[in-house]
Amino acid sequence: MRKNLVLNLGLRYDHYSTFGGTTNPRAALIYSPWERSSFKLLYGQSFRAPNFFELYYAAPGNEPNPSLQPETVKTMEAVWEQYFAHHLRVTVSGFYYPIRHLIGEQADAATGNAFFTNAGSLDLRGVDFEFGRRLPGGLEGTVSYSFQDVRSPSAPLPLTNSPKHLVQASLSVPLVKQKLFASMDLQYVSTRAMLTGAYTGAYVVPNFTLFSRNVLKGWELSASLYNAFDEKYADPAGEGLAEDSIVQDGRQFRIKVGYRFQ
Repeated sequence: MRKNLVLNLGLRYDHYSTFGGTTNPRAALIYSPWERSSFKLLYGQSFRAPNFFELYYAAPGNEPNPSLQPETVKTMEAVWEQYFAHHLRVTVSGFYYPIRHLIGEQADAATGNAFFTNAGSLDLRGVDFEFGRRLPGGLEGTVSYSFQDVRSPSAPLPLTNSPKHLVQASLSVPLVKQKLFASMDLQYVSTRAMLTGAYTGAYVVPNFTLFSRNVLKGWELSASLYNAFDEKYADPAGEGLAEDSIVQDGRQFRIKVGYRFQ
């Protein structure tokens, strides 16, 4: 059996009139020692430019900061992907994302006004596990688990809105000859810190969808039920809001009709 080694390199340059240019390299080393196995080392670098609100918003209680610099992040990942018999796929990955020049809102000690600044940095580490299986009849399911640890070198307190555990499971079932399908998506999010130091509760939200493919040429129809069991949960609120957390929507229903022009 022939082994395979691939190296991909890329480079992107972006220039902005407000803060100059940024150079962002990308690299991927992919090694396949066996037909159903692959190992990947991935590296990338990207940025988020400050928007006009963060740069120039001036109003009573707020100050502009036109000297803001972009947030930058480096992404480093090691991935093992393995295919087994009976259409079973397993993926394991570890990642490290250092984020620098993080843009955040602070208060001016002299005036009390709020302004945006490059406040600090974050280090994100974690692992992902995913199991997937797809059968010839169209039945398909995946289960994934993510553990992530986010820390700020300058802030010993837990970071807000950063769950340590994420679980997602999905199942798609063909009902009528590859024309009509039913799917379920289940999401679990662990507790998250709020600005007060307290935590929002963990939650599980199931979503269900009934959708069609090629029943009528070019037409796609779907009906979805979100948060099917009307779970009550909240997300941590950000700076400048009176609430510590914001309650999210309960049960929702949506019908979607689409047409694809040939």
